[in-house]
Amino acid sequence: MNVIALLGFLAIIYSLFHLIHHFIKQVKHKERALSKKIFYFSLIGGLIFFIVGISFLDTGAQAKLDDKIKQNTKLTADNKHLKLENKKLEKQITDLESDIKETASNITEYENNLNSLEEEKKAFSSEKDSLNKQISDLTIKNTSLQNKVDSLNTQLEDTSTAKANTNQPTASTSSGEREDFANCTDLRGTYPNGVPAGHPAYVPSMDRDKDNYACEK
Repeated sequence: MNVIALLGFLAIIYSLFHLIHHFIKQVKHKERALSKKIFYFSLIGGLIFFIVGISFLDTGAQAKLDDKIKQNTKLTADNKHLKLENKKLEKQITDLESDIKETASNITEYENNLNSLEEEKKAFSSEKDSLNKQISDLTIKNTSLQNKVDSLNTQLEDTSTAKANTNQPTASTSSGEREDFANCTDLRGTYPNGVPAGHPAYVPSMDRDKDNYACEK
């Protein structure tokens, strides 16, 4: 096909040179006529051969065009893919922003709850201190009352002992019979206020302060 195009091109060139040559000759010989058969045959034939040949002539433009079309198709597909990815990323960004807002709201709520719990903790601590103070006061009062009860019990015991000693026959204290007790606790079971020296139950070992009175309170 390249040869046909070349032959057509040469035929066209030949027809043009033939026309130019005719005009040059006509200047000297005005009666000279153009050979239309040669001119038109070479011109028309050359144009036909050139057009037919050039239509099949592979200059690489078609291949380049096809390559560009492929590249354009690929770029279009990549562009669509990138647009889809961009939409996905925008949706993810929107979701993340929503999550961030929700997280910030939760953090604020947690901080408020924490502050509320701190205030409740302080209130409980204050109430605890108040209750501990009340317990301490009650303990002191209880101790005071217990001391009073012990004092009253002691007075009652003294009164009972005094009555018992008053009602006890004098012969028992002067009979001279010795009374033995294992210790002061045992002795106080009979004589709550202890016994003086000379008493049948008096033992010097139970008179620790050596005041001639054993197991006194």
